[in-house]
Amino acid sequence: MKIHLSRFRTIMLVVSLFLLNIVEQAASATSATIPNMAATFPHVSETNIELITTSVNLTVTIFVLVSGLVSTRIGQKKTAVIGIAIAAISSIIPVFSVSYPIILASRFILGLGIGLSNPLAISLIGEFFEDDMMAQLMGWRSAVASVGNFVMTALASNLLTINWHFSYLVYLLFAVVLILFVIFVPETKSQSTDSKTSKLEGSLSQGLALSIFMGIVVLIFMSCSMITFIKIAVWFVTTGIGTAAQAGYILSLLGLVMFVASAIFGLVYKFLKQWVLPIMLFLSGFCLLFMTFLTKQNIIGIFALLSAFFGSFSIPCIFTAINQNSSQKSAPMNNAIILVGTNLGSFLSVYFAAILGKTAVDSLRNAGIVIITLSVVLLILFIYQELKKSHLKHVPLQ
Repeated sequence: MKIHLSRFRTIMLVVSLFLLNIVEQAASATSATIPNMAATFPHVSETNIELITTSVNLTVTIFVLVSGLVSTRIGQKKTAVIGIAIAAISSIIPVFSVSYPIILASRFILGLGIGLSNPLAISLIGEFFEDDMMAQLMGWRSAVASVGNFVMTALASNLLTINWHFSYLVYLLFAVVLILFVIFVPETKSQSTDSKTSKLEGSLSQGLALSIFMGIVVLIFMSCSMITFIKIAVWFVTTGIGTAAQAGYILSLLGLVMFVASAIFGLVYKFLKQWVLPIMLFLSGFCLLFMTFLTKQNIIGIFALLSAFFGSFSIPCIFTAINQNSSQKSAPMNNAIILVGTNLGSFLSVYFAAILGKTAVDSLRNAGIVIITLSVVLLILFIYQELKKSHLKHVPLQ
């Protein structure tokens, strides 16, 4: 750990940072309120009602980039506190309001708050922890975020039985995050004392170049991996392999295996280091490709789950690499680039599916080939980098 804290304050610091990671996925927790809201606003189109859920993503995408600029001026903790405070206030407006324009505006503002704090949920882990501990926490942050999103969605669904307004009370969690963050997260170091700045020559430019490259990698990977969610049910139904409900059962288990992968990422990274990324991408792509040649529903399900399991190592691995190669000043912006790549890749997956094949099985098969190709490219680049480092070590000093 980079700072000296008591055991209790260290635990509370980790808890605060993990809760901040739940905030980034909380926007969809109240999606089940859409039918009830449609009944409340009969003169508003169904598309505009659905916009209450999806509008958050627009401002999140914009303000994850703004977050990096703001944090360089006022610091990471202050930026995160402002973002959480905005999210905490705006998120509960639907509890009290019966005005569609006000509710919609509050959701746009919620995206602003989440966008400001979102990259810092990752960069602050890199700020306070290092090496294997940082890698372990990067994996656990994804696992905790998934569980937190599940719990919030389940709680919102239960509150929906009372009234759709009550569902939005789940966002009171933001107030808890804000209090814990203010109390237990230390102020980050000033840029002048940042050891990372002197650790890498030209760290700002190197970190940015790596982030842009990894942003492209994660965009391609997410665009291909999400095709499983889009096409597996269509594949089952059109070929007679199974029903949509049976495909849905497989998809419901994907979240479980992704949680397990995120939870053990730190252990795997400890042994494989940066090689985790190309190895796991290759295995994910291979399982996706191989399952398209199968006809047994249960076996297909196993390989779909294996593909998701191996693929789930990629995101924490990329964030670990970004934070290891970023200065305190550049980390929020660099993480924001990865988040944009992740969100944009998910959005573009429907278009990738159409490009990769006319049928569901062709889309899935070609997506597997693309992921395998991506892993091979990364492996070649990593080997080249290692050979370059080895050569520099043996060059005699003049």
